[in-house]
Amino acid sequence: MTYYIQQFRSPRGCLSYIVSDTERKEALIIDPSVEVNTEEYINYLKDNELILRFIIETHTHADHISSAQKVKAETEAKILQHKNSASSLKDRALNEETLMLGDTEVQFLYTPGHTDDCICIRIGNAVFTGDTLLIGGTGRTDFQNGSSQDLYNSIWKKLMVLSDSTKVYPAHNYKNQINSTIGYERAHNPRLALSHDEFVTTMDAHHPQKPDLFDTAVAENSK
Repeated sequence: MTYYIQQFRSPRGCLSYIVSDTERKEALIIDPSVEVNTEEYINYLKDNELILRFIIETHTHADHISSAQKVKAETEAKILQHKNSASSLKDRALNEETLMLGDTEVQFLYTPGHTDDCICIRIGNAVFTGDTLLIGGTGRTDFQNGSSQDLYNSIWKKLMVLSDSTKVYPAHNYKNQINSTIGYERAHNPRLALSHDEFVTTMDAHHPQKPDLFDTAVAENSK
């Protein structure tokens, strides 16, 4: 299994990824955003002679509008989202399962908490954590059917059981950090230092300002 990860960063810190099987020249894209020019994705695929097979959303985003439909129109790749996603435009509804990208295994982990349709994607020694686990933090739990209890369970039962060397690629970062590792987050993420009860109490009381695009993004991404 030989794969390569290319990260794309929007001006506001939204992160998307193209992962490619370098032997079979097949690729998938994770969390494409209109804040990245679609041509950047398409040109990367063309320049590297890649066939895009899958467009994967880690959850229904509330802070930016997905460009999944635009990418699909250019590539005819299939849109994959968790079965709890409100969108009727997905081509395949996911639960916990595995599919193949060329010779590369792609494992989907159901990780509710930030929203009830969150998934993480494990590929080799990398895990794409959406808003479930961030570098030095976690996603909020106060809207879109979020649950602090579910988020705690998702982090500790699905992510912290992975090898400490597993690289963590989140959906957002505002400090120009590229990735982290499970071991680093276990040791340094302040929210992971909390006990179960402390975590739930802290997150239940955590109500930051809603994202600027909240109403527009949720409505658009839920079509």
